[in-house]
Amino acid sequence: MLLANRRPLAARLILMLLAMAILVLGYQWGNQYQRRHAEPPTISGVLLRPPLAAPEFALEDALGRPFDRARLGADWTLLAFGSLADASGQRALQRLIETRNRLADRPEIAGALRLVLVDGGADRARARDFSRLSPALDIVSGPPEARAPLAALGDDTDAGSAPILVFAPGAQLLAILPGTAAGATLAADLAALHAAAPALLAETP
Repeated sequence: MLLANRRPLAARLILMLLAMAILVLGYQWGNQYQRRHAEPPTISGVLLRPPLAAPEFALEDALGRPFDRARLGADWTLLAFGSLADASGQRALQRLIETRNRLADRPEIAGALRLVLVDGGADRARARDFSRLSPALDIVSGPPEARAPLAALGDDTDAGSAPILVFAPGAQLLAILPGTAAGATLAADLAALHAAAPALLAETP
């Protein structure tokens, strides 16, 4: 009699486990479907789908330390081009810092955001001075051939209007934003990209 009672109980347990498994699989499938079919964020620049892996490059920061693809991929990064020897680099630097300041009420974004200026000049002392403007700032430089892989992603010769590149963690180029946009616009773009990142980065080949 005891054995006869065990069989219905075992069958019920199996059915309950199957039902739970179906619910979990359905939930996961639904999330994946929503991510794949979610509307892309509206930004002022160009959204890259799928994201583009950053090229290999070898530059140095203002302290002479290597700055390469590995350092670029550690956090979210806004990368701009310009020379600190003229107004182009100083405007680009100001725009990067303003954008991050605009995200002060979003610590989950601002706290993980690096600012990078690819400096076309060669004055490391000047770069060190400007680097003190923000703890999140890296001013990197190198000869033209060393800058070429990144410069190919965003022309750094048009003073004041070179685009700003948005890299997600893993050194994935997610968007190209207009270098002439206001800091508030760039901050809104970055917030939109950050919110949509799980779906966008899932498209990475």
